[in-house]
Amino acid sequence: MAVSKKTLQYAKFGLTAGRKKNGINLWRCFFNGIGKNSGTECMFYIELELLNPNISTADPLLGFKPRVTITEDDLQYALAGTEAAQNLQAENIVQPSYYAVRVGKLSENGKQICAYHSSKDVKYSQKPFSIKVGNKLFSENKMTGFIKISEEEIRKHPEYMCEKGFVSWNLTYDIQKDFSEGYKNRSEKWFPCGLQTKFSGVLNFDGEEFIVEPKKSYGYMDRYYGKTMPEVWFHISSANLTSNISGKMLFDSAFAVQGSFENRVSFLGSFEGADIIFNANSSKRQFTTVWNCVQTPENEDASENKLHWSLSINSKMWVIDVDLFCTINELFNRTIELPDGHRKVLNVVQGGTGVGEIKLFKRIKNSLEQIEYAKIAKAVCEFGHAEEGEI
Repeated sequence: MAVSKKTLQYAKFGLTAGRKKNGINLWRCFFNGIGKNSGTECMFYIELELLNPNISTADPLLGFKPRVTITEDDLQYALAGTEAAQNLQAENIVQPSYYAVRVGKLSENGKQICAYHSSKDVKYSQKPFSIKVGNKLFSENKMTGFIKISEEEIRKHPEYMCEKGFVSWNLTYDIQKDFSEGYKNRSEKWFPCGLQTKFSGVLNFDGEEFIVEPKKSYGYMDRYYGKTMPEVWFHISSANLTSNISGKMLFDSAFAVQGSFENRVSFLGSFEGADIIFNANSSKRQFTTVWNCVQTPENEDASENKLHWSLSINSKMWVIDVDLFCTINELFNRTIELPDGHRKVLNVVQGGTGVGEIKLFKRIKNSLEQIEYAKIAKAVCEFGHAEEGEI
């Protein structure tokens, strides 16, 4: 399927040499892989992030890296207990600046492996569009690369905020359904550039090879860029829907929910060719939303404890309800450094095994007609808050 020119234009924004700026620029991809030997299925993500890329062009500058500013003379003042010692700062806090590539496994034993680069490691091409970040390539239809992080590196660099391991990937992708709109204001924009994307290829994660098949990849891609990220992060998406009405797999259906933007969320869905769009920046008169992420009542069996993502949309034409559950021991917690500096982070819990249902009702005069009632599987579920980070 041909992606619209508008989507391609927006997707490239900030990823070319002439568009560098301060802030965050995030390109995210989610897909399902099948263990070559085990047959086990698992959701993965690959993301490319530009964080204040033009502040430090020579070397990646991580805000959490310890930077001791006390000199030998300062130490003598401190030992002597002089008044000057009271004004000493043991650490210099800087604003981060780097290109980051992260690959994560969303499962019971979830983890992520990261690599950091500066502008000098990056090469751009416009026609055809591609970005090469060290040994990693991102283009209009392909992603390749590898990352290896040793235990010694993690011990020396806790600011990497990842774990030891090795990952390599060689993937192609074909966007089946794209949206160029999702949310936009003067300082930020989010849109699911690949709401439904077929991935194909191989990914090796810590020595286990996963095959990525187009029909079972259940792929999703989105883009976010702005001065910083939302204070509250709420995301759910899935391209694995089965109708409870017909009993058939809905191969041409997918949806995504993203927020919060001004205490609202955006919903974009395509259901067997019919698009439903609710932008958080539209008039509040057009629709209302109620959304939440809470823990279900604790069960004696800890393995059954879950988080519940819920969404209800009400408009003059539609009523939409989404309920998703993710078992807590299958969730992965990570922190994303924010461009603000001062060690501020977005602390996010995420999973790739969300299950639940979606109900679509259309208003016809004074009654509601059920358009679809579908099971959801392998949903990506995320919830987080901005906070002061510490190591």
